[in-house]
Amino acid sequence: DIEILLSQSIAQTENAISGRRLAQGLQMAACGSKLLSLMLRSELQGNDLSSTSFTFDVTLMKFMPTVKVLKCEGLRNVLKAVVRHATSCLVRHSKWILDHDLNELSPIERASAECCASEAKTCLDSLGSVVCYTAWLFCSEEGVAIDHSSSAIIIRDEFLSELARSIENLPEMSNKKKTTFTKKMKLHFLLSLVEEFAFPLQDSVGKMIGLEDVLD
Repeated sequence: DIEILLSQSIAQTENAISGRRLAQGLQMAACGSKLLSLMLRSELQGNDLSSTSFTFDVTLMKFMPTVKVLKCEGLRNVLKAVVRHATSCLVRHSKWILDHDLNELSPIERASAECCASEAKTCLDSLGSVVCYTAWLFCSEEGVAIDHSSSAIIIRDEFLSELARSIENLPEMSNKKKTTFTKKMKLHFLLSLVEEFAFPLQDSVGKMIGLEDVLD
């Protein structure tokens, strides 16, 4: 189930703050999101992804089960869901995704923290990859290029909405810290859109979420 694969970064780490249990949960989450990304990459590898010229042919869909499921779920809805899950993953595990000092930890704690950081980043990048492939499919269905504003607007709206909601669940921050944290979250989300064919989309989203200075 695709929804299950998308939600693993939260479901598998519920009530786990650190240590081996969190590392194992993040590892399972990373495997799930990476699997979904690889399935989409494999099914679409015969297509020129620099163009969004793609036909959702019934016969072709027999050989693209993952694409078929996304199409049946509604690509607009799936794109929204993937962005929400990627944003939730980013904020929930920001402690590990952002650079942090491990020097004060014991060797055992450091090993666990390094594992959490690695798996959290893998999970986020894989979800970002799924955002890219889903956006490409959505643009193909709409008959527009990958840098068209339609997909970028959906991504912007869902990201900013989920970011605001997720930040409310964090320990109270000063306005200054919240502003700094929000900008870091925006940058890491943007950098998770890792697929080369989606760089024009990354550029459009970056401008829409106020990161023009980073893109210049």
